Amino acid sequence: MVYSLNTWEIFVMISAADIRPIFTQEPQDVIFPLDLSKSEIILNCAASGYPSPHYRWKQNGTDIDFTMSYHYRLDGGNLAISSPRTDQDIGMYQCLATNTLGTILSRKAKLQFAQNFQIRMNTVRIMLFFFFFCFPDLFYAWTFNDNPLYVQEDNRRFVSQETGNLYIAKVEPSDVGNYTCFVTNKEAQRSVQGPPTPLVQRTDGVMGEYEPKIEVRFPETIQAAKDSSVKLECFALGNPVPDISWRRLDGNPLPGKVKYSKSQAILEIPNFQQEDEGFYECIAGNLRGRNLAKGQLIFYAPPEWEQKIQNTYLSIHDNLFWECKASGKPNPLYTWLKNGERLNPEERIQIENGTLVITMLNVSDSGVYQCAAENKYQIIYANAELRVLGKSFIYNQKIQNDILASYGYT
Repeated sequence: MVYSLNTWEIFVMISAADIRPIFTQEPQDVIFPLDLSKSEIILNCAASGYPSPHYRWKQNGTDIDFTMSYHYRLDGGNLAISSPRTDQDIGMYQCLATNTLGTILSRKAKLQFAQNFQIRMNTVRIMLFFFFFCFPDLFYAWTFNDNPLYVQEDNRRFVSQETGNLYIAKVEPSDVGNYTCFVTNKEAQRSVQGPPTPLVQRTDGVMGEYEPKIEVRFPETIQAAKDSSVKLECFALGNPVPDISWRRLDGNPLPGKVKYSKSQAILEIPNFQQEDEGFYECIAGNLRGRNLAKGQLIFYAPPEWEQKIQNTYLSIHDNLFWECKASGKPNPLYTWLKNGERLNPEERIQIENGTLVITMLNVSDSGVYQCAAENKYQIIYANAELRVLGKSFIYNQKIQNDILASYGYT
């Protein structure tokens, strides 16, 4: 439909129209490094709307009272936490944006603190195989005899990114020397190195050929998120040096998208999907025999919207029917909110999973509503405004809404 309005009329209509709050920026999870010189954490939040929204915050479901403490302050819509403390500030935060039409509640953001870390080391020396222990963290590398280059992985040598351990399946004379572990913690924004640790090859006896022994195993059960990259580690000691191969135990072939490390010790499944779940097996073999390790990958998916609620304008005494649908594994559970507060069933309000029915509407039903879909991994929100008007206003309101939409004000 085309409306014949001059520029001034359009300007007046847009300027006078109330627009519900819409988030343009929501808070994100934060891991704050304790050993940095920073003395403040900023959780971001911003929303558009007319009139301009004002903001408040919840910590662990409770409103933050900015009048009682200078520890928290508002910077626009952002939450600033000065001199953060682990005992007081850790937890879940949500931003609320409010104007005359109602309130919306943001996603949950988790604040955690990255602890200082040090390397703890132990060594095990055996004539034909060898491994170092390094304190678990994010990224591990090893150097040899002060060489600036990291030890390169091959069929004999493997660095586990799960534990930090360096494994040498069959020690050769060229391996004798000093090894140093480097640990990088990206969240804490620092790296540390362990002390040089010597590898000395024993000469009191010769170990003959023996069957593989798997030293690096992936867990028996792994929860794998949709679209994530899953890595399974498997490395074996043995003489001769074992070969590593992989297979699925459910009769299906390995996904065509799988990737392998140079030594085959890491199987990577990028963009993990439902059809990729199942039992996987690692086979380590040499001339003396073979050894097996297996585990199950279980698919899960945070909620994703299939159907959202839309802004709705109705007359007094009309009935409202809204439905939202989300996919996810496990299946999401639904809750409804009005102006940031949970909506409970009553005589006129019926709630069943993703459906909301309000009969015999009155003006007090107007507001900003949210359908929340949640499983154990995440919660997501779909937002919409309900405006209950006298019948004479409905037609004009629909015209106004169409015009606002054409200018990007939805």
